[in-house]
Amino acid sequence: MNKIIEIEIKKLGINGEGIGYYHKKAVFVDDVLPGEVVKVEILQNLDQMIYANLVEVLVASKDRLPIEYPHQQKTGAFALQHIPYNLQIKLKRDMLINAFNRYVETKIPYSIIRGMVPSDNIYAYRNKVSLPVRKIGGKNKFGLYEKNSNIFVPINDAKTQDVKINELLEKIENLLDKHRFDGYIQKEHSGYIKSVVIRRTTNNKEIQISFLLMKKYPDMHNFIKELISLSDEIKSVYAFYTDNYKEQVFFTNKYEILYGSKTITETLNNQTFDLYPESFFQLNTPQAHKLYQAMKKLGHLSKDSVAIDAYAGSAVVSHYISNDVKKVYAIEKESKSVQSAKESLEINNIHNVEVLQMDFKDALKKLKNETIDVMFFDPPRTGLGRDTIEEVIKFKPKKIVYTSCNPSTLAKDLNELTKLYKVIEVLPFDMFPFTPHVECVVLMSRVGK
Repeated sequence: MNKIIEIEIKKLGINGEGIGYYHKKAVFVDDVLPGEVVKVEILQNLDQMIYANLVEVLVASKDRLPIEYPHQQKTGAFALQHIPYNLQIKLKRDMLINAFNRYVETKIPYSIIRGMVPSDNIYAYRNKVSLPVRKIGGKNKFGLYEKNSNIFVPINDAKTQDVKINELLEKIENLLDKHRFDGYIQKEHSGYIKSVVIRRTTNNKEIQISFLLMKKYPDMHNFIKELISLSDEIKSVYAFYTDNYKEQVFFTNKYEILYGSKTITETLNNQTFDLYPESFFQLNTPQAHKLYQAMKKLGHLSKDSVAIDAYAGSAVVSHYISNDVKKVYAIEKESKSVQSAKESLEINNIHNVEVLQMDFKDALKKLKNETIDVMFFDPPRTGLGRDTIEEVIKFKPKKIVYTSCNPSTLAKDLNELTKLYKVIEVLPFDMFPFTPHVECVVLMSRVGK
């Protein structure tokens, strides 16, 4: 057995793990709360840090809740279930502040870091699930992997997922068994399905199902006939095909529409959005509405404003701000998101948004002669990065509204941006209750010329 040590948990890290100290090394351990004294088993003892497993809580926090769904805890899908929700949002704000303190040299005053905007729905808020399929004990199961491992955990009822999606998952598992439309087993080269993605639009209540297959299933017609009978909300069914089992994707360029329309629709802000399986759309729809409203408000837009909506996805931000500005350039490189953006803009009769399908840095070069008043960013978890920030600083927009889903990369980017910009306001949002994920909108204003 590995060495057992006793530590006090001082704070939560960026991934929701507790952090304590042993011989001046940071010790990372899941399922704990600040202030608790715990016994942990050392798994990895590295030069700068220790990774450990929780063995026993010796002194529990008065706030601790029982872990009712241990399997969901292990996968990270419900990782903070031991923490009351009102404390979760406080601790998440602290994670953001800790990241700023660590990475931003020009200190950001705590007074401009607002309280976290809580989610109205703390359960069943996810409008999309992406799940691998495995055959276990002769039965097809949807599930997730334990964190940092390849151990598959059958889960079809995650508490954060839309209730209707959960109901459908169980029915589809039974239907797969009935039709012997099995999860693919690599060692045996048997079966068909690698994964499934189900999206259900919160307001329009339309369902899109996408299977990723290793090979064609011969009785697809009869399977689809029974599948669509499971719910009258099913409007679109796709099959995507791959021959690479190890590649971590849910969609490929090879696909066919098995049933219904190529898109489903969602209504937000009295605007309609056409969504392909690959289209990016926020997972917590009601909270997304509040987020986009805040982004628009922070932009302090006018009818003369020219804006950039970078990493635009389906150009939802462009839709929200289009009535308040002269012109928007929506920049997105993923083809299906671009298609979704263009179709949605046409549906909503919006004509002052130009969609540019290209890398953000290339788009800035194309727009070098434009005067941009506001740049809206919503980059992936990796953030902007130094090279992109150098291009932004050359461009010198008057204001930046930066939306981030990763406090660490946000803080690193702010450290670079504060060479020319001042942080005016920081507004954190809880998009994913019971997970450590933190969304945040930052308003920055250019200093001098």
